[in-house]
Amino acid sequence: MRSPIPVDEFDASCGSIDSVVALPPETFTSDEFHKFEMEAVFGHEWFCIGRATDIPNKGDYYTLNVGNEPLLVTRLADGSVRVQANVCQHRAMKVAEGSGNARRFKCPYHAWVYGLDGKLQSAPDLNDSPCFDKSKVELPGIRSAVWEGFVFITFDPDIPPLGERLGVLGSYLKNWGMSDLRSASPLSWLDIPVNWKIFGDECYHCAHLHAKSWGPMYETTSERIDYDSAANEPVKGVIAYDLISEGEDFSPTRTGRTLQPVLPGLTTDERSRLVYVTVAPNLLIIAMPDKVKYFMWLPTGTTSSVFAATWMYPESTLDKPGFTEEWEMEVSDLGQVMEEDIYAWTTVQAGMYSRNAPRGRYAPSEVVLVRLNEWLVQKYRQADVAAEATELVSADVTA
Repeated sequence: MRSPIPVDEFDASCGSIDSVVALPPETFTSDEFHKFEMEAVFGHEWFCIGRATDIPNKGDYYTLNVGNEPLLVTRLADGSVRVQANVCQHRAMKVAEGSGNARRFKCPYHAWVYGLDGKLQSAPDLNDSPCFDKSKVELPGIRSAVWEGFVFITFDPDIPPLGERLGVLGSYLKNWGMSDLRSASPLSWLDIPVNWKIFGDECYHCAHLHAKSWGPMYETTSERIDYDSAANEPVKGVIAYDLISEGEDFSPTRTGRTLQPVLPGLTTDERSRLVYVTVAPNLLIIAMPDKVKYFMWLPTGTTSSVFAATWMYPESTLDKPGFTEEWEMEVSDLGQVMEEDIYAWTTVQAGMYSRNAPRGRYAPSEVVLVRLNEWLVQKYRQADVAAEATELVSADVTA
């Protein structure tokens, strides 16, 4: 499928911050463009679908949907994580819902039973049939990789391994030890009626939208934002900036300081900044002196998405007396910030339908969005060129 918006129209959203403008409003509202974009971006890139640390034991699993793809993520007996289609190979019904622990998965429709590894174990009335070979039936596996405890998948069998994309970022965040961190609470998805690109992160809004919530807890003036973070690799969809603290162990809390023990191994410099990294298309990692937070989102439609956020700590912190009370207090203190973000996201989405919706100029502090645009537009161009080539081949065949 070719882009329903001529790709040349995206040129104005890439390049120098002195003249660049936002993507066309139609990219946030058009069903046809969304269909193109889902294949161009989510069909041909690694993207995050959760944490392996949320399913630590054999048989632990969780389910989710990515567009029209129901997925089942399972911890196998050998300790590995398998991602597979949550689609019974009989009549396409989901074989599992929610999350939990299971020895096997039984489709509720006709009781076809699958092992944790997706292989068919039983099919009533067909088990002894000489015309049916169970060994040839399994839930299709999805190409996956675990990076620093995050589970990534891709539907593209040909793109390079995930490690090649995130190697520099892994080195930059090494001292945070993310693979050993655990979530303070189960991941909970929130339905938000916006196009998934609305979640694009920047800190231009921090001193304005969050002036009365975040502002009193942590300073975010423009001179304290380093947009040239060494974690940046925009061409790979890794887009970072650092908030430079006034000193060690500053944090957006009611005290202005970290509430939990500082992560072991952090340098003085690492304890004096908050690192914000977008791993496009759908993950934001926030590395802080005492924890790592992450935000994740997935499109469910043109103007609908699910969004989740959680906070991760070492086991020693999670087991510390009084942790739960302190953590709940910190989450509550930042609750207004989240409410303000959701208000902004949904209001911007509504404005995209206006006949007066702009392709507004970016401010210098929005350079991170320009970098995200450039990554996205490259995906659009690649998909459009591939579709054009397919059309030409088809035309030659029918000529």
